[in-house]
Amino acid sequence: MKEERCILQIDKDTKAVIEPDYEKQPFKFHSKLLFAFVPKEDIDNFLEQVSHKVLGSYDTISFQPDIYEIERNGEYFTLCQAPLGAPAATQLLDWLIAYGVKKDLAFGNAGALVDLRENEMFIPTKAIRDEGTSFHYLEDSLTVDLNTKFLSQVKKAITELDYKYNEVTTWTTDAFFRETPKKVKQLRDLGASVVEMECSALAACAQFRKIKFAQILFTADTLAKEEDYDPRDGGTDSHRRGLEICFEILQKL
Repeated sequence: MKEERCILQIDKDTKAVIEPDYEKQPFKFHSKLLFAFVPKEDIDNFLEQVSHKVLGSYDTISFQPDIYEIERNGEYFTLCQAPLGAPAATQLLDWLIAYGVKKDLAFGNAGALVDLRENEMFIPTKAIRDEGTSFHYLEDSLTVDLNTKFLSQVKKAITELDYKYNEVTTWTTDAFFRETPKKVKQLRDLGASVVEMECSALAACAQFRKIKFAQILFTADTLAKEEDYDPRDGGTDSHRRGLEICFEILQKL
């Protein structure tokens, strides 16, 4: 391998030294996953309202989420809290796929790069790859397109549920504290309306593993005025409500 820019030199070998199911756990997760980038307390509150049980858990040195079975009208779903950041979130998704997940609806918050109200709902159709993880799953490109056919199903479900949303291009970054004024303007000029830390990597993993993936984003803070950053309320009002909305959507997919 050349010494320079090794992250762009993808190895197309589909087999890795450590495969996601290397531990040969007895888990069998349901094919439809709600992958939730929200605090555990919001998941616990949601679970109080639905029939559920623990199917297994994922053990890392700093994050040990339970994986839940949710039952509704005789159909079963998987629910898992997602960790912040592309590497950790993609590692967990890859593991969940190895044990049965085939459709992943992720949801969480995003920062606004243009004038958007807080807690508005968006569907990314394209993600700009400003993180490192996706380059281990897909060849180098500026963006990754999300699965068009699956997005159509998601949009149909949202319309049937009478929720309002808009489509966006999102900027996926690894560096929360390096969203400089120059970078914000650059990414805005490339068409990004929101910024988050996982979408492009999760989409790349889903393409590599040949599963369906889409993401729902609710606006949180705003970087629309680089000289006057506004954290607002961090999109907290959309955490619990977002779980309910996305579970309704997932049931229709």
